[in-house]
Amino acid sequence: MCHIIVTNVLPIAIILSHENAEIEIGNQLTLTAIVQPENVTDKTIIWRSSNNEVATVDNSGVVTARGIGDCEIFASCGEIQAVCHINVIKKLIYITLDQHNVSIMPNHIITLTPTVTPVAADLVVTSSDPAVAAARLAGDKIQVVGITEGTTTICVNSADGYAFSDSCLVEVYTERGDVNCDGFVNISDVTVLIDALLSSDIAYSVENSDCNNDGNVTISDVTALIDALLGGATLPGKDSEIITVNGLSFKMMKVKGGTFLMGATDGQGDQAYDDEYPVHEVTLSSYSIGETEVTQALWQAVMYSNPSGLTGNLNRPVETVSWNDCQTFIAKLNQMTGKSFRLPTEAEWEFAARGGNLSHDYMYAGSNNLDEVAWVISNIPSQQPNTEGYGTQPVAQKAPNELGLFDMSGNVYEWCSDWFDAYPAEPQVNPTGPGDDEGCHYRVNRGGSWNRYGRSSRVSLRNNATPESAYFNIGLRLAM
Repeated sequence: MCHIIVTNVLPIAIILSHENAEIEIGNQLTLTAIVQPENVTDKTIIWRSSNNEVATVDNSGVVTARGIGDCEIFASCGEIQAVCHINVIKKLIYITLDQHNVSIMPNHIITLTPTVTPVAADLVVTSSDPAVAAARLAGDKIQVVGITEGTTTICVNSADGYAFSDSCLVEVYTERGDVNCDGFVNISDVTVLIDALLSSDIAYSVENSDCNNDGNVTISDVTALIDALLGGATLPGKDSEIITVNGLSFKMMKVKGGTFLMGATDGQGDQAYDDEYPVHEVTLSSYSIGETEVTQALWQAVMYSNPSGLTGNLNRPVETVSWNDCQTFIAKLNQMTGKSFRLPTEAEWEFAARGGNLSHDYMYAGSNNLDEVAWVISNIPSQQPNTEGYGTQPVAQKAPNELGLFDMSGNVYEWCSDWFDAYPAEPQVNPTGPGDDEGCHYRVNRGGSWNRYGRSSRVSLRNNATPESAYFNIGLRLAM
């Protein structure tokens, strides 16, 4: 005889379809629950809300959002319980601007057009720096007025704050000849320039006042400005600036701000490494960057020494300089010139290497043909140490890229300001990389070098080294 004893199989776990959920008021969400093990005798689920004023739940697990706030939805089977956190929000508004990066002069107005869903929504618009540009609603448009040079972010949101908002980066700039920086070039600028030349107490924009772009502000600039106003001459654009230190001149090229995809885009082919992903959107303000890498001549003019291991021609890029050495050099250069030079951020470097807003999405800086734009191991004149043509080459011998920048691919790697870390996935505005306290140990350098193959010269390739390291294939390019 066999005695059979039948016992209940009790639940040991409940798995919910959601652990956290966000619901708009009036909407519903269906939660499902799986009781384990499968042979549980009684799988009846008891549903309960911790706050029925926020959300209710029926016997089949359908959650209905009732009011703004948070609550817990409990699913119980026997003595086992699972929970889903519910966040009830007001019905969202979606706002999209027609422009996300614009430039404007002082006392000039541009119009932004927001698209709002649903249409019936009260909006508010703010400027992150109202001293640079102010913004206001004008009917269904946003009017932005430039005030003074700089950048600001114009943000539009719903009046109650429950919206997917949007923003536009605004650069306020002035033109050469606009001495008083009021957004117009007229006879008043001539008066201000003459007064400035006669009295050092009068403030004026040096860059705007250098009307003939010769690096100095003299009476000849008054003549150039008058000729331009009379229609007999055109003032040079502000796409470059010549800096002179200890009798040595170098050029900084203007890079107009914009938005681009950073990382291993399609133009990089199948050669990318993992640290070039994810490709992510970056928006940058305008800045300036060196036309060439810092030469041994410029380093020597500032530091009165030449640390390079590959000498013989002072127009070669300086190398064997650590990231820390570059900070010392830049500090002294700023003291000598009164400027605010720095290393470019990694994002600024890549945007410039790609050609900025003029980019053709080349694999290298200025071309898909490596030999046209870069000195690398496959094309330097000599592979033998201590022979003519070995090592780095004088700057600006290859073709420039779309912005007129030389050697951003090849010759020497170039230090950037950022610590090295993985890319974020979300869009960035003027990113500067991780902070000092985030456990990073290496600084970024970019661009490939004379002793590397072409793969290292791609515009998205990333390299890194400790800030104390100094190698004969790493130099720098200035930014400001």
